Amino acid sequence: MTMRPKKPLLFAARITLFFLVVTLFLACGKKGDGAPGGAPKGKMAFPVELVVVAAERVEYTVNAVGSVDAYERVQVTARVAGVVEHVRFSEGDVVKKGQVLVEIDPARYNLAVRRAKATLERAQATEAEAKANLARRENVTAESEGVFSKEDIEGWRTRLRTSAAQAAEAKAALDEANLNLRDAYVRAPIDGKMQTRTVQTGQFVQPGTVLGTALQRDPLLLRFSVPEAEATSIHAGMTARFRITGDQRSHTAKITLVSDASDQTTRMVPVVAQVEGETKDSLRPGTFADVTVPIGTNDAAPVIPQTAIRPSEKGFLAFVVENDVAHERVLTLGMRTADGRVEVRKGISPGEQLVVRGAEPLKDGAKVKVGPAKQGAPAGSSSAATPSSGGGSAPKGERAP
Repeated sequence: MTMRPKKPLLFAARITLFFLVVTLFLACGKKGDGAPGGAPKGKMAFPVELVVVAAERVEYTVNAVGSVDAYERVQVTARVAGVVEHVRFSEGDVVKKGQVLVEIDPARYNLAVRRAKATLERAQATEAEAKANLARRENVTAESEGVFSKEDIEGWRTRLRTSAAQAAEAKAALDEANLNLRDAYVRAPIDGKMQTRTVQTGQFVQPGTVLGTALQRDPLLLRFSVPEAEATSIHAGMTARFRITGDQRSHTAKITLVSDASDQTTRMVPVVAQVEGETKDSLRPGTFADVTVPIGTNDAAPVIPQTAIRPSEKGFLAFVVENDVAHERVLTLGMRTADGRVEVRKGISPGEQLVVRGAEPLKDGAKVKVGPAKQGAPAGSSSAATPSSGGGSAPKGERAP
């Protein structure tokens, strides 16, 4: 008798085992769906750190790099040719306008003046003689016609015109000789201090030869340039603060000029200010200066850390938390403060809880696990601020904070 395999029983056993496994799996799944106490489990919570947005007094400023400059820097040059007889200054001498600095052949130019005077006197005598002879002939002819011929009278008129021209020429020559004599004594063109001496006694000089350089420090100037967009916020009468390299003191200058035209190459607008205060005597013309121009204040501006701001296609974003839920905010940014924070002109209000760490994976409506909130800078404190690339969208070609 042949035994048949018990396939129906084996198949039934397999079906039964399959249903038992499925039942156990579903039972475990239902238990896992419940939180302790039977409450349903929520979304995944992202750990974040918060700071409370504080209102601060923000000072709006325009920053620039400039330089301290003398009011005038003048090259003292020779106007006449000759041998230098005396040099009456040294480098570092303080000179007054009109003070004699160099003498160039004064004796020779004095002799030229005397010669020109003699020539003028001779020309004037010839003119006087011609004038007298012409007058006498005209008077005689008026009383007794025919005593002197017309040709004779006309000849004396010509002599008078010629002698008058010669006298005028001699007068011009005398004026030139006097001018050369005056220029033989080279004088200081300004009040100031002699910075260089480039001439020696006995040296032959030509017109245009540089003899030295004079520097006028008063008033001392501060020159800098600002972008066209920021120039509209600056005007004459404002006060600029500046520091120079190696000097921690703050100096001030009163703005006297904001140029009406920008530089065609850099598109920057030149600004000139006069340095004020007792510290100006210690400043050296030609040194670089870090310039700050206050242009306004906001006594209650929301200021947030720059690390809390994220660039996106929507613009600059930040997240605030309310009831453990993150809410996305599109920001309009204002000025950057000196300590690296950013003013928010629109999008966040003082008192809100701002995510400062852990915002990378967040989306609007995400649940968060909040760490201890940190208090922002106390209201009423002051921060200096400079322009920040802000607004509802990130500017082209500009990196977001």
